[in-house]
Amino acid sequence: MKRRVGSIAALATASAALLVLSACSATPDGSAGGGTAGSADLVSLVQTGKKTDVTEVEKALGTPKAKSDVKLCYVTRTLANEFWGYERDGFESEAKKLGVKYQTFAVNDESSITEQLDKAQSALNQGCSAILASPISATALDTVFKAALAKGVPAIVLNDAQGTVPGVVYVGPDAETIGETAADYIAKQLPDGGKVAQIEGDPGSSNALNRGKGFKAGIAKNTDLDLVASQTAKWDTNQAQTIANAMLTANPDIKAFYSQNDGMGLGVQAAIDAKGLTGKVMLVGTDGIPQAKKLISDGTYTATVSERPTTEGETGVKVALWLLDGKTVPAWVDVPAFIVDKQNVAQYQTGMP
Repeated sequence: MKRRVGSIAALATASAALLVLSACSATPDGSAGGGTAGSADLVSLVQTGKKTDVTEVEKALGTPKAKSDVKLCYVTRTLANEFWGYERDGFESEAKKLGVKYQTFAVNDESSITEQLDKAQSALNQGCSAILASPISATALDTVFKAALAKGVPAIVLNDAQGTVPGVVYVGPDAETIGETAADYIAKQLPDGGKVAQIEGDPGSSNALNRGKGFKAGIAKNTDLDLVASQTAKWDTNQAQTIANAMLTANPDIKAFYSQNDGMGLGVQAAIDAKGLTGKVMLVGTDGIPQAKKLISDGTYTATVSERPTTEGETGVKVALWLLDGKTVPAWVDVPAFIVDKQNVAQYQTGMP
């Protein structure tokens, strides 16, 4: 799997340009000169510690171009979760748009780390020009990423499990900010404070850990809020309903729930409804899936911190092609999440941005 990247001279020029333009997190400089890419080459193209908004990156680097022999591979999670379906759709639609060959590898079980690792290794062995993935856990695919980079194959993480392998680019939001945004929103809606509860995702998930960390930090700074319960439902709707029901039984004066994703949030809302507390207990979810937005429109579900999986999938394709073209990219391409509630839900009735 040989890829063309800039010559040493071109890379040096790009590095010098970065020093001059230190305020920028991405630069259109770089060339696709001869040679075979290796781990050191790719790592040098990725700006360690740089976090830049997706719009700024695209403005700096422009529309990427691909050679006819390029094939991009996306190793995703279970497509039974519609969020990952939108992530895949963004990846595949952008690949088609830019005339790039592509293949998606999905797992059957949301928690099957072994299955995902097997899929990622298979993708690498099938001659993929770049590996894009949404790892189930933070380090689950590190061996594949390292092997890919050693062969000159770019590695890009979409949305979850931002890792620490040098040279891997992360495309997605800040999960801690998502959790803190949810806490701040609840605090604003409950100016007199009150008891709140959290439904957590899988404890092995980077997203779950970081959303929880951000939410607790947000609660801590809003001292009138009291987090009385926090428990994992492992991204499962039915488990979330059972747990939320138990929390409401133990603490009938809970005023708000935060669910770390909307799939579990649907279970929480069912528990709230069953207790006759619809409209009395707030629920803030995460992701912005269509079903949650419908319930927001109906006046039951309160709000969701909406992510942008379609945009992330599209951007992942661009990042892969920029790297293959020898261009410099930030280690973190930030695709910020945002609140969707009754005030703006009409703008986002269908699909996911």
